[in-house]
Amino acid sequence: MLNNEELGNILNQIIPSLRISDIHWRTQESTPESILFYKITEDPKSLEQFVQRIKDAKYAWLVINRKVEGFSDKVTVIDENQWPDIQKKILDKLYPLPKLKFIGVTGTNGKTTTADLVLQIGHLIGKKGLSIGTLGVREYQKTILDFGLTSPSFIDLRKFLFQYGADKDFCVMEASSHALVQDRLHGLLFDAAGWLSFSQDHLDYHQTMDEYFLAKSLIFKQLRAGQSLFVPSEQKDLFLKLQNKSHPVHPAGEIDQKLPLFFSTKFNKNNLEVAMAIMQSVFAENIKINFDLLTPPDGRFYIQGFNKSYIVVDFAHTPDALENICIGIKQTFPGYSLKVLFGCGGDRDRLKRPKMAEVVSKFADEIYVTSDNPRSENPEQIISDILPGIKGTKFQAITERPIAVRIAFSELKDNEVLLLAGKGHEDYILINGIKHPYSDIREVDEFIARNKK
Repeated sequence: MLNNEELGNILNQIIPSLRISDIHWRTQESTPESILFYKITEDPKSLEQFVQRIKDAKYAWLVINRKVEGFSDKVTVIDENQWPDIQKKILDKLYPLPKLKFIGVTGTNGKTTTADLVLQIGHLIGKKGLSIGTLGVREYQKTILDFGLTSPSFIDLRKFLFQYGADKDFCVMEASSHALVQDRLHGLLFDAAGWLSFSQDHLDYHQTMDEYFLAKSLIFKQLRAGQSLFVPSEQKDLFLKLQNKSHPVHPAGEIDQKLPLFFSTKFNKNNLEVAMAIMQSVFAENIKINFDLLTPPDGRFYIQGFNKSYIVVDFAHTPDALENICIGIKQTFPGYSLKVLFGCGGDRDRLKRPKMAEVVSKFADEIYVTSDNPRSENPEQIISDILPGIKGTKFQAITERPIAVRIAFSELKDNEVLLLAGKGHEDYILINGIKHPYSDIREVDEFIARNKK
């Protein structure tokens, strides 16, 4: 295995001599002028896949993390832990960072909404922004590219910033726990950051809550020296837990003005407070905007009225997020009954499934348990994992989500709110690697269009 300096010297020779013009981590996208990074895992099938895929791959130079017989020409083997440093050296040559203000937001819930609010606030104060996260690469009210993840790979992130950031004043990005642990933000330093919430999620990956918290705490390493991290003013326990010797942690200032319906929920008001605090910190000005001009991002507290009832679509897919949205609905629509339709994703934290049901049982008058993204799991098994958490609340278990949604629509009565939780902006259901077209929002819009009086 080569160390960073040794490989750096090799790459400094490779790039000019081989006319390197790109860097890739997907074999199908690599070209004869690319440096291709390919990770081989310990799974024996991974080596077989590598040999098969690399036959058809095009590249000028290959970087791998294990020696493979028969691969020595135009190949360098290096420990994958050194890849970010080496990739950065190449990216700095091919895709230099634009001069932007960088902003990061983390938290179990609230990242997407807060990032979108930062983008909108920037527009309202005359600053051109870019956001990178769950909704893809976005400019103000426009999606440029949907890459299908909360956080892109390090290589893709740098390419996005180079391609779309040149004419911008700032970029706000969602810093997921996976991205922080896997160093997908390598070398980027934030001019300010926000931490919105912390509750159970992703234990299939992090194993324990302590490890999950440590993963998110890596956001401090992404902050410029002396720059601040902001938390919602009402998250006092989180504020105390995040005290850090190297970076100031501040509660965001409370907003006491009248706000649009979207901010009637406590958590969305928290997100707005943090977004405002971040922008005031980054641009060093007392920001005053018309809050009525702010709109929710796709699939976050999307509300449609139907006769004397309401239908809400929200991305809530953790126990904490479900509790927040249910409380928000109860506060926004006092006197209304609440029906909740939800499921849990496959190949993810199984321990949170009954906990989500317990939360919904506390607030809902009726529950529809159905599929979310089963992935490789049996959806009926996922539902079986959920059901023990339902305590005394009337429920129906309907495996097919489109059918469950239509049944819920047919049973909707006056003075009821129906919450469709878990899908939000998503326009597919993922089953065994195949994305089947489906959208809660589209189902709602089509239902209302069909039943207009």
